[in-house]
Amino acid sequence: MPGRLLVSISSIFDATLDNVTSLVRELDREEIPVSLLVAPHIDKKWHLAKDKKTRSWLLEQRGERALLLNGFDQPVQGRRSEFATLEEHEARLRLKGATRQMEALGFDLDMFAPPRWRLSDGTLEVLDEFDFALAVSERGIYRLDHDDFVQCRNLSVGEGYGAAKWWRRNIIRAAERGAERGNTIRLSVSGRELGDKKVRRDFLFAAVSAVREGAEPSDYRAFR
Repeated sequence: MPGRLLVSISSIFDATLDNVTSLVRELDREEIPVSLLVAPHIDKKWHLAKDKKTRSWLLEQRGERALLLNGFDQPVQGRRSEFATLEEHEARLRLKGATRQMEALGFDLDMFAPPRWRLSDGTLEVLDEFDFALAVSERGIYRLDHDDFVQCRNLSVGEGYGAAKWWRRNIIRAAERGAERGNTIRLSVSGRELGDKKVRRDFLFAAVSAVREGAEPSDYRAFR
C-alpha cells in the first residue's frame, strides 16, 4: 500500500505571499495538494488582522486546502519554538488567544501544527479543549478524535532547519527513499525561503519525485 505525500508551507505573510502563491500554483499544476500553516502574529510587526491581502488570499483557500493553526505569537519565545516546552497552563492561554483571534478573522481551524513542529506534552494535553481533531509534530500525526498516533518523518526546508544546497539534496533523497518504501512523506517549507528560485525548484522536485516513486498526493485533512 503506498504512503501519502503531505506538503505544507509556513511563514505566510505580506513579505512572503507572492512567493508562496507562486509555489502553490506550481504544486497545483503537478496536482499535489498543499497544506497551509497560518498564525495570527509573526515577527512582532506583522498581524494577520492588519494584512488584508494575505488574509483575503487565505480566506479564499478555505475548503480548497487544509489550513492548520501554526502558533500564536512566535517572537515572544525568541529563537525557541513557541510550543516546544510549554506546560499546560501557558499552552492553554496561548491556544485560547490564537483560536479566538483566528475565529474573529473568519478562520475556524481544527488542526494544529506548532512552529517548527515542536510540540510539548503540556500542549498536547490541552488540545482537545479547543476541539482540535488533529495535531502534528516532528514525530508524526496525532489523530485526537481517534486517540491514535501515526508515526511519519517530517522533512523541512527553513523554519529552523536547513536550506542550503546539500540539505535540499538530502531532502530529495529522503523523500524518494521513503516513497519507495511506502512510507508517508511529510515535506514542509518556510515561505521565507521561497524567494530563492533554487530552493523553490528543489522543494518542488522533492515533492514530484516522491509522487514518481509511488507516494499518493494528499493533505492533512485525510487524517482527521
